[in-house]
Amino acid sequence: MKLYVKIKGISCNHCLQTIEANLLKNKNIESVKFKNDIAIITYKNTINREKLIKKIISLGYYTEEDYISDDINQLDNKTNLKEIVLIITILILIFYLLYKLIGFNIFNVIPTIDSNITNGMLFITGLFTSIHCISMCGAINLLTVINKTGKRNYKRPILYNLGRLISYTFLGAVVGLIGSTITINNKVSGIIILLAATIMFLMALSMLGIIPLRKVKKFKGKLKTKSPFLIGLLNGLMPCGPLQAMQVYALSTGSPIKGAISMFLFCLGTIPLMLSTGLILTRLNSKNKILINKIATCLILILSLVMLNQALLSLDIDLFKNKKEETYQKSIIKDNYQEIKINASYGNYQDIIIQKDIPVKLIIHVDKDKLTGCNNEIYLKKYNIKKKLVAGDNLIEFTPTKVETLTYTCYMNMIKNNIKVIDNKKYFERKS
Repeated sequence: MKLYVKIKGISCNHCLQTIEANLLKNKNIESVKFKNDIAIITYKNTINREKLIKKIISLGYYTEEDYISDDINQLDNKTNLKEIVLIITILILIFYLLYKLIGFNIFNVIPTIDSNITNGMLFITGLFTSIHCISMCGAINLLTVINKTGKRNYKRPILYNLGRLISYTFLGAVVGLIGSTITINNKVSGIIILLAATIMFLMALSMLGIIPLRKVKKFKGKLKTKSPFLIGLLNGLMPCGPLQAMQVYALSTGSPIKGAISMFLFCLGTIPLMLSTGLILTRLNSKNKILINKIATCLILILSLVMLNQALLSLDIDLFKNKKEETYQKSIIKDNYQEIKINASYGNYQDIIIQKDIPVKLIIHVDKDKLTGCNNEIYLKKYNIKKKLVAGDNLIEFTPTKVETLTYTCYMNMIKNNIKVIDNKKYFERKS
């Protein structure tokens, strides 16, 4: 006989294994398999549904009588999809209102993990990506809160995060050492970050139940432990998109010391939210945990798309490239140089057109209230120009030598604009 149970809160293979192992302790249950968030339970004799519900809830997940059926077709998954769409819509609306009302763009303070990132931004990156850590490692984080007797223990989350800090730092040193023997250019880094963003995106879809989450079979002789410190040490080996992107950065440092420091600061940034979440989880019921997990996972999905776009920009692939020439701003030719003035906004500079073989004076004006952690530094790779912007007028000078379309970006590759070089002096306005 089979029983189908819809379970909310499943986010990873660890969740599937935890549920399976605990349900199989019931002598009447012969096997437990999964189809997305539905457990397919094969049993003999009878199963007490009330006890089954209590058992699943005690593990940190949620189900109820309406989620249990002898017919899998009666368990509708459409509601789950509607919830996801609603959460994502609300998040996007919040981001939009923040931008329109107070000019705050949350994505402007999320840095691309590349060789230009500072130590301070490494810590901030950890703060933001800890949202991903909570969702991806939510079940593991919960496990570390509970001791062998099943009671809550506030020391366990601290030990878990200490293990993570040591593990991340050690891995940073290892990949930094590897990086000292190889060279990673911007293209290779972009490809690796693209892969990491794709993995992160697919993980989010799996955690939301949009694509199947396959259960990995346990290996014989696998280490079984509930030691929070040891679990934290092993956490550094998890297949995690942001973690892999950070390992790429540690690799690019080409130094075991710099690699270790970068991973240490990154992990340190994840600890405040991870630690507080571990403590808060001791007070929340299953429904609240699942709601928080869904919101975090939806945010991860959005952030993975942002990270994906950043990776494409680093590979000179712009999905949102504006090809309408009338939107480009022309330079003005003055005697022996050409001048062009633009205003930088929160998320954009300006596409411009300039004349070949005439020195350019590009003046970028930035209002103080529009200077952000993303737009405050410009890269023009073709001419090896890195310009730190300040409030007011900023001057960049170079001479274009051939007809082509160049790109200039912010240092995080989140803002990208075109510089079109043409050879037609009659096209431009002249001033003496």
